[in-house]
Amino acid sequence: MITVPCYLRAAVVGMILASLSVANDSPGVVTTPAWGPARPVCDHHLWQEPGGLDTRGPYERGKVPVVLIHGLWGNPHQWDQTVEYLEADPELRERYQFWVFRYSSGDAIPFSAHSLRQSLRRARQQFDPDGTDAAFNRIVVVGHSLGGILAKMMVQGSGSRLWQTVSTRPIDEVAGPPRDCQLLRQVFCYEPVPEVRRIVFIATPHRGSPLASGPLRGIGIRLCSRPSHFRQARATLLASNEPDLFAPRFRGEIPTSVAELASEHPLLLALCDAGIDPSVRSHSIIADLRDPPRPGATDGIVPYSSSHLEGAATELLVHGHHICLEEPAVIREVRRILSEHSGIDLASRTDHDVLVRDGLESRQEKD
Repeated sequence: MITVPCYLRAAVVGMILASLSVANDSPGVVTTPAWGPARPVCDHHLWQEPGGLDTRGPYERGKVPVVLIHGLWGNPHQWDQTVEYLEADPELRERYQFWVFRYSSGDAIPFSAHSLRQSLRRARQQFDPDGTDAAFNRIVVVGHSLGGILAKMMVQGSGSRLWQTVSTRPIDEVAGPPRDCQLLRQVFCYEPVPEVRRIVFIATPHRGSPLASGPLRGIGIRLCSRPSHFRQARATLLASNEPDLFAPRFRGEIPTSVAELASEHPLLLALCDAGIDPSVRSHSIIADLRDPPRPGATDGIVPYSSSHLEGAATELLVHGHHICLEEPAVIREVRRILSEHSGIDLASRTDHDVLVRDGLESRQEKD
């Protein structure tokens, strides 16, 4: 069993408490002037949760979207420094546009992934309705922590695996209001998003975190237990069907990401079993509290055994804790991956590499 240092436990509690206002923000509220809404990010129908994609400006044809997804109790501003340094590279700025996905991270993981799929679909309809912008077919998704699981779900087909964590009977047997049944089907039965061609995992708990099973679990679940459209649909469908239609866990526990991040949760195991579309390249960045980092790592919240993913094209261990987005090594690796995706030859750009490295390290020393 992994022992989490007291200072990290305190940091997690502080992050939870500070996030209460984030979880309850009104849809479309943006607190960083640089970010503007990608319209329309979400149609506010009964069965959908406010949230969606934010961009730093108008859509630019020919630039590949990079979608950045924060983790549990995170917020889009955690990506500010990463985007600042990536956009400082003129070649990356010429080839990419950076978006962030806004969502209520305490919601059930499959529902948040559904919201992301819907947001990407609407963005395509709004910005490239005739499907002629080839750059939109090369989307890169970068996810930190829980955000990495959502990223992975963009390049997976659910098959019957996810639904079997809810029920052993066919989904067509579920009775109830059509909209609620439709939402249940969309959340648990889906195909990969064809536009997503590369994903980057940063400190991602593919197999959960010990903290989600420890003393913080109860606190986290209570803080996540706010009303949502998915929970309302679940309650309606539970009342409309015989109890034995659904699995005991689905009946007895309000779906929250905190509960689903418990190690060995059936949902996480099903997502691991589902694998990743082999045509999509994936990369892992894993933090280690130890210096130098090495296999067997832990970032204080996610152990290496959970963040390691077989089949990733590359895996980089960096020294740092779980909230590692501002670590120079993490930003440099994201930059390297984006350069690879667009065919930029880094070997011929040492001057810029030194500039970015020195800029990142001087900023870190100031902080």
